[in-house]
This record gives sequence, C-alpha cells and structure tokens, in this order.
Amino acid sequence: MKEFIKRAIMGFVYGVFIGQTILILESLAGGNGNFYPVSAYLVQHSNSQMAAVIIQYFLTGIIGISFATTTLIFEIDSWSITAQTVLHFVITSVVMFIAGFVCGWFPHTAKSIVIWFVIFIVIYVIMWVGFMLYFKKQTKKINEAL
Repeated sequence: MKEFIKRAIMGFVYGVFIGQTILILESLAGGNGNFYPVSAYLVQHSNSQMAAVIIQYFLTGIIGISFATTTLIFEIDSWSITAQTVLHFVITSVVMFIAGFVCGWFPHTAKSIVIWFVIFIVIYVIMWVGFMLYFKKQTKKINEAL
C-alpha cells in the first residue's frame, strides 16, 4: 500500500507536468504568441475558464496516477504477461479516453473516437515493445552475471 501511495503521488505530479508541457508546446505551435490552457469545448461546458483549468489539472493528474499505479500490475508474478498487459491497457485506455472526452481533446464523433483509440493503441504497442526489449536486455545481463 505504501508503494501504491508513493506511485500515486508521483504519478499525479508527473501527469500534471506532462499535461502542462503539452499545452505549452501546443500553444507554441499555434504561432500567435497566446497560451491556450484548455480546449474551447471544456471552457464552454464549465462555469468559467478557471473551472476548466482546474478540471483539466486534476484529470491530467489522474492520468498520471493511473499510469504510475497500474505498473504495479506487472509485479504480480502469478499472472501471465498477457493478463498483465491486457489489464494495464484496459485501465489506462479507459482513464485516458474519459479524460480526453471530458476535456474535449478530440471531437465527440464516432470517427474521432476510433482515430483516438487507434493512435492510443499504436503508441501503447510501441511503448510496450520498447519496455519488453529493455527488460529482456536487463534479464540477459543479470543472467550473464550469475
């Protein structure tokens, strides 16, 4: 439980940091010198821009929590890597989708939702393969040292 809380706190911080960094980069890419802290959709569906910023702040923190704490799934030795990966994917994709939907990070159309999931799956697979290769290499080093 102590490890879960530690990861949750750090995950929240990382989630907010990454979310804010993405907003800064998106605003810079806009090229007009303005900072856009939230989507127009979220402002429109909130009481104010400040309420929208607070909602997005906490949702990016929750995304960070979900990614940081769900890594504990991979420490359950009695589960197969397939079961671990499926559960991790389901939890993180649902949290990301809900946050993205609420924040208006993509249009609320069937086509956009499908595109969002395809992009998420591609990024997830790339990250998963990268981590698997890394840990396979680490395992090989440990075995050679023995």
